[in-house]
Amino acid sequence: MSFRINSIVISLLFVLFCFMSCQDEINEIENPNDQEAIIPNSTLVNLMGRTAANSGAADDILDGASCFSVELPVTVVVNDITTIIETEADLEALEDMLSDVVIDEDILDFVFPITIIFNDYSEIFIENEDELQTFVNECVYNENAVIECADFVYPISFSVFNSGFNLIDTVVIQNDEALYVFLNELEEDESVLIVSLNFPITIQYANGETVDVNTNQELTDAIEAAEQFCNVIDDDCLEDEIALNLVECPWNFSNGTDTYDNYQLIFNDNGELLISEGMATSAIGGAWSLSTTDNGVLLSLSELTAFQDDLEGDWLIVSCNNAGSNNDMLTITRANTVLELVQDCPQTEGCSALEINANISECVWKLETNLLDSFVPIFMHFNLDGDVLIQDVSNLESQIGTWEIVTIATDVFVNLSLQQGYESLNGQWQVVECEEGSLYLINGDNFITLEQRCEVNNQDLLNCYSLYVLSQECDDNNDGIATFVFETSSLQSSECIALYPISGSYHPTYDDAIISTNHLNIQLTTPTELTSQTIYFRVFNQETQEFAVQELELIVEACNDDVFNCFGDFEIVECNQPNNVPVYNLNAGTIGLVDCQYPFTPSFYETLSDAENSVNPIANTEAYGTLTTEVYLRIEAESGNFQIFNVYLNTQECNYFECFQGFDAVLERCEEYNNTSATFDLTIAFSNCTSNPDYNISYHLTQSEADANISPILNPQSFTNFVASQQTVYVRVDIGNEYQVFPIQLNVIDCSTGSCTEGDIDSILTECEWNITSYNGSDNLGSYNFNFEENSGIVVIYTDTIVIDAYWSTTQTSDGVVVEFTNVSGPNIQAINGSWLVVECTTEQLVLHAINDSNNEIVLDRTCE
Repeated sequence: MSFRINSIVISLLFVLFCFMSCQDEINEIENPNDQEAIIPNSTLVNLMGRTAANSGAADDILDGASCFSVELPVTVVVNDITTIIETEADLEALEDMLSDVVIDEDILDFVFPITIIFNDYSEIFIENEDELQTFVNECVYNENAVIECADFVYPISFSVFNSGFNLIDTVVIQNDEALYVFLNELEEDESVLIVSLNFPITIQYANGETVDVNTNQELTDAIEAAEQFCNVIDDDCLEDEIALNLVECPWNFSNGTDTYDNYQLIFNDNGELLISEGMATSAIGGAWSLSTTDNGVLLSLSELTAFQDDLEGDWLIVSCNNAGSNNDMLTITRANTVLELVQDCPQTEGCSALEINANISECVWKLETNLLDSFVPIFMHFNLDGDVLIQDVSNLESQIGTWEIVTIATDVFVNLSLQQGYESLNGQWQVVECEEGSLYLINGDNFITLEQRCEVNNQDLLNCYSLYVLSQECDDNNDGIATFVFETSSLQSSECIALYPISGSYHPTYDDAIISTNHLNIQLTTPTELTSQTIYFRVFNQETQEFAVQELELIVEACNDDVFNCFGDFEIVECNQPNNVPVYNLNAGTIGLVDCQYPFTPSFYETLSDAENSVNPIANTEAYGTLTTEVYLRIEAESGNFQIFNVYLNTQECNYFECFQGFDAVLERCEEYNNTSATFDLTIAFSNCTSNPDYNISYHLTQSEADANISPILNPQSFTNFVASQQTVYVRVDIGNEYQVFPIQLNVIDCSTGSCTEGDIDSILTECEWNITSYNGSDNLGSYNFNFEENSGIVVIYTDTIVIDAYWSTTQTSDGVVVEFTNVSGPNIQAINGSWLVVECTTEQLVLHAINDSNNEIVLDRTCE
């Protein structure tokens, strides 16, 4: 809400106040000493505006420019590590990360697009590094533009009076941006309204101290005094950051009293507090919480089962420092007591994102997981280019996907995108444990263990032979006996054989394989030579004297003529075509409906003799046109046996005009300035019904001409109506010896700019799909397609790889139709969330301007394919 103020009236305000004190009958303003006028361009207004202005210096670690800040959340890449910055605590974590590496101009990169916000809260959409660098180079910081050492404690309010000093409104301000905009609008005011502040107002300084003021002069003095408090605040003492650090590791009492020398504090993330002493089996219980006050962050300890008098209560956190070895220290105080707490984290090396990123590419890693059931050891190599390579026993590598390290707040994740049978490992895996040469990752209930193998152990290669194998042979004569022939190469990889001096032998029992007794021949007939149908293969490394035993189960099965039980005679019914030659889809009518567990080979024939001799098979089985009433299906099993089945081909009379009768054809064209004529493509009216080449289609101006089949429209693809804004033409459909005539309604719609109502917008949005062809003059959102659902309020936004279920609605206002988007969460496209005014509309295109910033523009174009 904005008000316009006449500066001449304001200059008379104090004279009027004095006059009012002498007039008992004027009592519209009570307690005038509590409210003073706010004069545009005055010292106070300028000070208030500078205090409420957006500070661009707070995130200089990101952009290096104090003239503006970057809108959060934002994604950055530091030394190939992707990090999402969402809060001030994340900025602190980023600063700590950067302190561990050598700073250069290329170390931090944004994932564009981003939005930058200037001191006056104006925003600019930045699409690439060159655009950002232009604004950084042009940044000349004005230290007088922003007062960073003082803040208003909201809410605050203003009273608005008319020229008769009658209170007409109260404006409540909830944040800096709203105050800045309100004060800026005062400077443009030319009305006869008068505005004053409602006191008392609280100012908070950078060191946490607060001061209450009751007049304009006191407020001016309080803001001007803020500079002396600028360098007092401890930037590390942020509630979010402290909360993360408290639950990360136990804490020791390091100074303040000898009473707690042997005690540790454990802050659980559910708010539970445990105070343990040495190796004691029980601990003192309690609860903890954090809160931010005017004086700083409070650590509250409650519900203690011991030390209630000494520790229970609110402690002010006055210092947050690093105590060395990456452990943090907190100094807390209450009354006259000061305690120091030092974080006691396990001293593990290689757990930071930068260290993992540097070490993960050094050697191959052995991977174990609950998601893959593999008896063969899995060795992966994460190379410097971001590729994941799978390594075989000959140290040959092939690419199976990509990897990336990402940090979110203080957590480190490994992102995997794999193929070739490893898709179950795809996703974001959090690093929860790390030791020298090993990593433990989790994703929900699943885990991955990685062990670094700079030299592959020979035992790991032996494990590739420890497989459970099924060996199946066919029983040709149904006597339950089959012959198995084993070769070493059939059970071992050729790489292993070539690389290692390995011998192999077959044994009837596991114990025989262990002690290498009772060797079997490589040609074996079952079950006559064995008491069971399981044998054991022993693989022996002659160089290392190590061996492994592999179990083989021998399965004798029928030569599976059971396949024929899946089939029988079939009937296929199709419509009789106009040329009296029906077309049958043999595959869809037979094989496509059969779910058979046995392998088979199908083929179709026109005669029984051809089927029996497997000659002259029907070639085009999916579109087989014939006047015959029967064909033959030959099913051949793996054994070579076959059976023949009859396929009966029958016809029925069908309504060939059913498609045309199924809907009313209406074509609409949009013309500006209320034109009554437009050019139509008549052929698209029934395009889904006219694909049959046996149909003869013609278009006519009148039904009588269509019935008589005379005077057809010569160019139906480009027909212009000159009769009126609504006209009916007719399509004649000839099929064989029959015909029918169907109307096509032509409508010319007036779509002059700005003429669309809410109903019009709803109708045209839901009729077809839409595409953003321009966002602030750029086509960077052009890959997103929009499908507006009519009744559910859902708009499905999708690309080739992303599908987003968002929400949309329309509202008719005095300014026009407003379209609102919510829950749009995809990359880049999230910028369209909010309310947009339709400023131009046709049935083919909508132009929308953001309600809160008319400089943001979306152009939507319709796609009716």
